[in-house]
Formats: sequence, structure tokens, C-alpha cells
Amino acid sequence: MRALIRHSGPTSLIFRRRLALMGGAILVGLAALVFARAADEASDAFEELVIALPWLPLLLTPLGFAGIAWVTRNYAPFAGGSGIPQVIAATRLPEQIGSRLVDLRTALLKVALTLAGLLVGASVGREGPTVQISAAILARVHAVLQVPLRASVMVAGGAAGVAAAFNTPLAGISFAIEELASAYEQRMTLLVITAVIISGMVSLGMAGDYVYFGAVAAHLPLGSAMVVALFAGVLGGLSGGLFARLALAAAT
Repeated sequence: MRALIRHSGPTSLIFRRRLALMGGAILVGLAALVFARAADEASDAFEELVIALPWLPLLLTPLGFAGIAWVTRNYAPFAGGSGIPQVIAATRLPEQIGSRLVDLRTALLKVALTLAGLLVGASVGREGPTVQISAAILARVHAVLQVPLRASVMVAGGAAGVAAAFNTPLAGISFAIEELASAYEQRMTLLVITAVIISGMVSLGMAGDYVYFGAVAAHLPLGSAMVVALFAGVLGGLSGGLFARLALAAAT
């Protein structure tokens, strides 16, 4: 009996690991929702500013960019970038790099700087920042509960953040496989799915069953839609592949 308690009781590593995953996924869901709402409010505030004072962005935007770049370089170097490459890097050496790339200070500064960018008119998305913030939250919860930090934890955190922020559980799983493919392993599947389901339930419970990107009212007959989908898929694939090759060529 004592052996069983030591193996799976409240003080055991197995129990703490499960608690860290479930509790962290709940916090990720809440944080992703709050960040999404704040990002929308920041974008709306900039649009209202442009309507009221159309000339002000000519000064505000470049000065805001300069200020954000200065703060990032001097106070938050690990908060720079989109967020996804930082999480990928953290999964390579989770104990060393991960503690700096995905810690809470970096996450909070990432939130503040992203919102500041939206307030001054930056064309930035929130998928990448959400991934880094979510991975940082899940990593921090594991550290508090004294659970060893593994690469799969940060992958699961990023996937859970995407699922909660956009109310798209399947997209969260696909993101873990596609965007973090270099770090993804088959044994991570259960961990990722569990985190995505929990954070998705939080999102659903707090914000309801909403469609973040809206819905298209126009409809096509099935035959026409199949033809359009075929051409759109081919054209989109070719365009995306060409853009990726040009971007890699320019980088090297």
C-alpha cells in the first residue's frame, strides 16, 4: 500500500506531472483568451485613432516601432521574434535554453510588447506570441510542481494555446505536428491531445462556441465548389512553395 502511494499518491512524480498538465492547460486556456481579447481591443483602439486623427500614425507608428525595438533589445531579448522559433529552440535544450526562452518574464514582456505593437499600428499576428506565452505558462507550472521539464511540455503548451485562442482544437493538434515537427514525437501525442482538449474546454466554457475568423455567407454549387477548390489548392500550394524558397534563398 505504501509503495502504491509513493508511486501514484499526491506526492509522487506521476501525480504531480498530471496535475501540472491539467492545471497548466487550464491556465493556458485562460491566458490565451485574455490575450486574444486584449489584442482585439488594441487593434480596435488603433483603428479609432486613425479615424479621429488620420495624420497621427505618421508619427506614432515609427516612434512606437523604435521604442518597442529598444525595449526588446535592452530588456527582453528573448521576447523578440514571432515566438514559434523560440519554442522550437527551447525544445532542443529544455533545461538550459528553455528556462530563458519560455520563462514567465519573457512571456509577460511578449504580451506587453505585442499589444504595444498593435496599439501603434504594427501588422503582427498573435499566433506566434500565443505559442511562446502558452509554452512559458506550462513550463512554469511544471517548475513550480518540481516536475522535470521536457520538450513535449512546451510543444503541448504551444498547441493548447493555439486551440484556446482560436477555438480550434484540431488546429492546435495540427500545429504541434506541422509547425513544431522538428521536435514532435509520436509519444507526445497523448500529452498534446490532453492539453488541447482541456484548454479548448476552457475556451468553450468562457467564450462560447464562436467562430473567430467568421463565416462566409456566399455559397457555390457542389460541382463549382470542387473545381474552385482544386484550382485554389494548386495555386495556393505553388505560391506558398515559391514564397518559402525565395525566403530561404534571401536568408542565405
